[in-house]
Amino acid sequence: MRTWLLPASFLAPALIVLIIINVVPLFYTITTSFQSYYLPRSYDRGFNGLENYTELIFDKRFWAALGRTAIFVTVSLAIEVALGFGIALMLIRQRWGLGALRGLILLPIIVTPIAVAFVWRLLFSPSLGLLNYLLGYVGLGPFEWIYSPNQALPALILVEVWQHTPELVLIIFTGLLTLPDDLTEAAMIDGANPWQVFMAIKLPLLKPILMVGIVFRVISLLKTFDVFYIVGRGGPGTSTETLALYVYATGFSFLRMGYASALAMVLFAIVLITTILIVRWGDVKLG
Repeated sequence: MRTWLLPASFLAPALIVLIIINVVPLFYTITTSFQSYYLPRSYDRGFNGLENYTELIFDKRFWAALGRTAIFVTVSLAIEVALGFGIALMLIRQRWGLGALRGLILLPIIVTPIAVAFVWRLLFSPSLGLLNYLLGYVGLGPFEWIYSPNQALPALILVEVWQHTPELVLIIFTGLLTLPDDLTEAAMIDGANPWQVFMAIKLPLLKPILMVGIVFRVISLLKTFDVFYIVGRGGPGTSTETLALYVYATGFSFLRMGYASALAMVLFAIVLITTILIVRWGDVKLG
């Protein structure tokens, strides 16, 4: 028996499951994206070339959803990275109660997204919600939150930031613990202030680690569905309809499976290209 057959036999079940779950649906979606496939008339399903992708170019609803997705990802990621750095630096300087504080900060990660969405939907109630009740004590509000086309997207960004900032806190905090103290001490002796130490030493050293966290967050943000669907349902109107929600609506509400597959492939391409760009940004050479 060849030496590679034994380890291959152990890996084969996992590889088969991986192919069935990931590779087969991907190729099926690619194939369907080049077909005219309306689910109630599945018997008329057939190849239509690039017609779905051509329609996508002139679809105003697609471009609006893509724009909202870009705003949601950019704003959420910027806030999460800023808060992640701030909280991680605070934890590094914490001398007492560190374990309890870290557990409290990481608590939102433990809660399932569906439960988070339902709780925040109650909090956002204009008349009975706790947020307007508390803001009323400081003379703010009442706000309409998810029931206003102008306030709904910022409200959903608030939910996303609350739940997922701890992920970046954990990654950045772990990275800060691995930084060598001698470089920081040498820079301080040479007269560098804390901001200069952070920008010239800590941030470049953290770049590869930060890249990993940003990649995970960007992928998650681009395909965020549960919070948007449960809290806002893409509304009011289509004011919070992101590309992921538009793919769902096209496929499972409008039953246009071919066009929905084309939209899904565009979303997949955006995720892939964005990930490659971030990885190249984080591929730094030190020394």
